[in-house]
Amino acid sequence: MVLALLCPSFSQNAQPPETIKIGPLKPLENLPSLSPALPMTAPQVVPKVESPASVPAPRAEPPPLPASAPTVITGPLAQAYLYVEPYQARFEVLFDAATMQQWLEPGEQASVTLTPERRKQLSEAAALRATEWCSLGTSNESLPVPLPIVAVIKGMPGNTLPLKEDEDLPTNQAMLGFIWEFATPPGPDELNVTWKGWVNNLKVLPVRVFFGPLSETGEIHSAVKTYRWRNHGRLPRPAPLAAVPQFEVPQPMRLPLGGVIWLLVGIAFYTYLKITGYKLPGGSLPFVAVWLLGAVLMSQLMVIPVQTGSASPKIAQVEDAQKIVSPLLRNVYRAFDHHVESDVYDVLARSVDGELLRKLYLETIQALTIEGREGTRVTIAEFSANVDKVEANPKGEGFVADCNWMARGIVGHWGHSHPRVNIYNARVTITPAKGEWKLTGLEVQEVRRL
Repeated sequence: MVLALLCPSFSQNAQPPETIKIGPLKPLENLPSLSPALPMTAPQVVPKVESPASVPAPRAEPPPLPASAPTVITGPLAQAYLYVEPYQARFEVLFDAATMQQWLEPGEQASVTLTPERRKQLSEAAALRATEWCSLGTSNESLPVPLPIVAVIKGMPGNTLPLKEDEDLPTNQAMLGFIWEFATPPGPDELNVTWKGWVNNLKVLPVRVFFGPLSETGEIHSAVKTYRWRNHGRLPRPAPLAAVPQFEVPQPMRLPLGGVIWLLVGIAFYTYLKITGYKLPGGSLPFVAVWLLGAVLMSQLMVIPVQTGSASPKIAQVEDAQKIVSPLLRNVYRAFDHHVESDVYDVLARSVDGELLRKLYLETIQALTIEGREGTRVTIAEFSANVDKVEANPKGEGFVADCNWMARGIVGHWGHSHPRVNIYNARVTITPAKGEWKLTGLEVQEVRRL
């Protein structure tokens, strides 16, 4: 099961619709060829010429590296990006692979091609050297410094390309990328980045800052080593959580078990007196008074609430289920705006209950992480859900709903963005808990990425 998302950009002022109706999903069809079919010709037979045994076959030389292309690096390169989001700031730095090889292994011949084993070797060596390169703080405190994530990146800043795990990558198309992810307040007034990773003769590190739909440029100098970014109210506040659907719990009947026991004891004692003919000394009035006082006191002891009807209302209409399912699913995505595990769990627990809580956390983290080794996570920007069918929960209280939902998200990375749109068809189980509806079951039947 994957509970994922991602999104193309949309109008900042437009409000996302509460629901979206998704029709039947059809498989993609192959487009017809844009070129006319070439006529078939009979293959020509070329006579095979045997080379003399004394002349060895020439060895195939590797193809030359491309010298000019949009993704070819022609000289030393350094570029930094600061992504500021609610609850997180991410600092990314790119260096060309040739410069990093010379710096990590001075005096050694730089590799012309980076094999998968060579890429792993460079990444591990660079990660060890970069542990104290970057730190970040707000206007009044220093934030905990995470370990850097290091990977070999194909392409240029702002124009990175997919890299296969078994691909041999030319060095002049490769960069070494470093990522530090910091947990921040939801809307910091100021962020200060301190940089100590001055490689070779690098004196200036260009920085581009992305925050909401805006961006700005700056520099970190080797003499100052700190870049200051001020918010000035430009960073959009995080989307609020939806109110967890509640219902009015009918008051249970209070059964005074202590008073019932005292009444039965009194009846038994009276029956005994009648059968035996025993006369109470001083008459029966004092004993009746004591028994009545005991009945009043015992009626407040051992009081048991007894539920006479259903503890939750019956949900049988699609419209009623829609009002419950949509905010619960929306809050699942909003929980992952946070980047501290305990905070994510706390927000998830407001809408999810039972074993599904742990499972949903692990699988959603995986779904919100973009492909590759960098580990950058996507934030949902737009969400809408639609309930198609509702029926009673066969395993107890609550209901089961067939629904579909759409999640749009976008993440900036290495100077460009990764948009996604995911559509889900699933059956969800909603059960009551202490006057609130909770998501306790989720069975994804279809996932489609557009």
